[in-house]
Formats: sequence, structure tokens, C-alpha cells
Amino acid sequence: MGNIIPAWKFSKNNISGLLKPIIYCCPYEGIADTAVSINLLLAKKLVECRLTRRTMRIETFFNQILSQLPDGAVIKDFDVMFNPKYKVDVLRIMTVACKKKPFSVIWPGKCEDGKLFYAEDGYLDFKVFNVEEYDVTCVV
Repeated sequence: MGNIIPAWKFSKNNISGLLKPIIYCCPYEGIADTAVSINLLLAKKLVECRLTRRTMRIETFFNQILSQLPDGAVIKDFDVMFNPKYKVDVLRIMTVACKKKPFSVIWPGKCEDGKLFYAEDGYLDFKVFNVEEYDVTCVV
């Protein structure tokens, strides 16, 4: 389902209406400057609810934040979603959300051998996502 394409083949002009997140694994010049950091916004919402409810609420809070952004926004800094206590599938949340509100992501990790990595092996928040299992396009 997922695609990995080299940056030189990617055209920003052809992404409208895709209904799946574009994941920039090596963001091109200038995109990080215009990207919206959502870590603090999401953390503020999560801290307002009980710890036992955060896993259930994180997707709702993510969607609420996205709803306030313009269509096609690029987001970054969403590391709070990888907190191992929340036990959520971050890419699943993003693919579902993108069907309602188009956005792109600057990935806070690396992409190798058809997989997206977050953090380093040995850390509690280490995650590996097989790109083929998600409806995403990764630009490397």
C-alpha cells in the first residue's frame, strides 16, 4: 500500500487529493521553516486529561489540532505521540486523519529498507513501521 519515492522524483504539485500523508524523511529546503510544530499543542491537551484516558484521547486531540490548520499543512515535532505509555499506532492515526484533512509530515526518524524508524533500538519509545502496511508516501 505505501510508497517510497526518491526526492528527485517527487513533485509537490501532484499531491492534492491523495488522501494519504506525505512523509518527508529528508525534508527539502525550506519545508521545515514553514512546518507547524504540534508537540506542545498536543502535550497541553493530553496533560489536561487523566493518564488512564490519554491513550483513548490522543487521536481526538490530534484531529482537533489538525482541524485548526490549513489544508495541506506540513507538521513536525509530534514526538509526544510516541510515548510508550500511550500504546498507539502513530501512522494509523495519521492515515485516518489525512482522509479528513490533508497534511504532510516531517518524519522525526529515518527510513531504511522499506521501514520507518523512530528513536534508536534499545529505547522504550523505539518504533518500526513497515511502509507497505500503511497508506502513506515516503519521500526519501
